[in-house]
Amino acid sequence: MVSRADITVPNFITIMRIVGAVAAAFMFMNEIREDLAAFLCIGASILDYFDGWYARKFNQKTRLGAHLDPFADKVLISIVFIVLAFELKSGWFTLCVSVILARELTITIYRMFIRKRYRRYIHASLLGKVKTAAQCVVGDILLFYIFVRSGDPASHSTIIFIAMVLTLFITVDSGLRYLLPSCSDGKKRSVIERVYQWIHGVCTSKV
Repeated sequence: MVSRADITVPNFITIMRIVGAVAAAFMFMNEIREDLAAFLCIGASILDYFDGWYARKFNQKTRLGAHLDPFADKVLISIVFIVLAFELKSGWFTLCVSVILARELTITIYRMFIRKRYRRYIHASLLGKVKTAAQCVVGDILLFYIFVRSGDPASHSTIIFIAMVLTLFITVDSGLRYLLPSCSDGKKRSVIERVYQWIHGVCTSKV
């Protein structure tokens, strides 16, 4: 149930992000001003930073916003990468996108289960935020290059491959953070975080 407290500028921006992403999907599907559709997606990803900053700056965090913001992220990322997969028509790219979307769906279901079963909301980790930023940057650059500049992605296939593999790795690892057993101190950590902790422990012990 939406209350008056939920009617805030950040929540309005988040809703506009969802509307913009859906409108862009419709435009891509019908090949209507694909350059403008690309800008709608890019703008929606940029606003993701702004609505969070506004909520923290002016103390407008709400329960609705906590649920709505990650939903908007997943809608946007799904649309962007599905559009790119259809445009590039590359087997390896489609595989990467499939794994990325499967990760998002799996973790969303897991977080819903934890919230319903234990009444506990799982906040996004720092690595999760890095994951979303990486997805947005890679997706936005490809959208701009293909649909705005009308560039040929085949001429930069190596760079695209490296960028997607790194994005895929961060995406999967940020998901493993929730699914792997807790560390000895009871905290959840991803593979990257566990390796960092191990290296930090080795370096500290030698001092």
